[in-house]
Amino acid sequence: MISVLHKTMDALNLTLILTFCIIAALSQATHHLAIKSSKLNQTQQQLDEGCSYVATIKTSCSSTFYARGEIDLIFGDAYGNQHGACTHQICHLQLYWTGDSDLILETVSIYNHLDDPVTFYYHTVIPPAGGPYGFDDCHDY
Repeated sequence: MISVLHKTMDALNLTLILTFCIIAALSQATHHLAIKSSKLNQTQQQLDEGCSYVATIKTSCSSTFYARGEIDLIFGDAYGNQHGACTHQICHLQLYWTGDSDLILETVSIYNHLDDPVTFYYHTVIPPAGGPYGFDDCHDY
């Protein structure tokens, strides 16, 4: 009986360890970034009347642990529609960073309920008061 109990406990411990390892391997560490976006706040009324968007900004683990500053985003489609209005597939993004230290930016993803999310891959250092940094992939549409 005790031998069976030890084997059961060993199997349970192994299962817990493997589960923890899988969770740790699949999770990604991201820094928290204090974001205050004046241009997005200025267009809040337009967003209420148009389409809603969610922007996810991922910084590198090599970034400063806590960066204080402001990120402004301007994004739009190939037809000249910009955030606030409902857009077609988003194909350009401009990012402005005003902060107290360099920002090591990995990706910016923009989501809405109409189109597939679009992700812009930066993998670069953005200095304070830098910008605009962005992409214009609208020629592909």
